[in-house]
Amino acid sequence: MKIEFRDVISIPEASAQWGISVDIIKRYARDSKLLPSEARRASKYWLITRQGMERVFGKLDSGRDAMN
Repeated sequence: MKIEFRDVISIPEASAQWGISVDIIKRYARDSKLLPSEARRASKYWLITRQGMERVFGKLDSGRDAMN
């Protein structure tokens, strides 16, 4: 699966868009509930794919915009 740059977001961005705490998303990434292709730590920052967020936490509600 090819991942586009626009489909990769930081965990704080994912937290704001999905309404899930940063700590929960980080825990899921560390505990491998997100696949290695869906979440990766780059230095002190976590990057996550929108597809990974949708797979684990569900699609965004229509009232929330995925491209904030």
